[in-house]
Amino acid sequence: MSVDHIRLTIKGLPSTPFKGGKFIFEIKLPENYPFSPPYAYCHTLLWHPNIDPSIPPGKLNICLDLINPDLVGKVDQTTGASGWTPAKTLTNIIEALRAMIHMEPPFYNPGDPLNHEAGEQALRSPERFNKQARDYTKKYAMD
Repeated sequence: MSVDHIRLTIKGLPSTPFKGGKFIFEIKLPENYPFSPPYAYCHTLLWHPNIDPSIPPGKLNICLDLINPDLVGKVDQTTGASGWTPAKTLTNIIEALRAMIHMEPPFYNPGDPLNHEAGEQALRSPERFNKQARDYTKKYAMD
């Protein structure tokens, strides 16, 4: 680990289909940090509406306004979510990632998905979504 590169593990809560899972995230700080948002990537394959594991490293596979370079200094008029500003911190990003895995709104948001199939399933058939998320967790996120 260096000052500009962090790898962290977020554990799934018992009350979620991610129970017992260990989800690996990587955060890299750009040279012009804090004026540009850090790059964040989820390395663990999981079934989640706001994380798309099919997107390769080097591109964002997490739907989070806070790290979206197109939203720096902007506020989403629909959701009220704000993009990156120099006043934001790594703690803000880590807490948002934790909230995604712990299924806490507004960071867990199946209505605004990156993984459209998982988002639609979470909204239309929560039981099927939970089963598929549990299956992925058991297969890809447990020791």
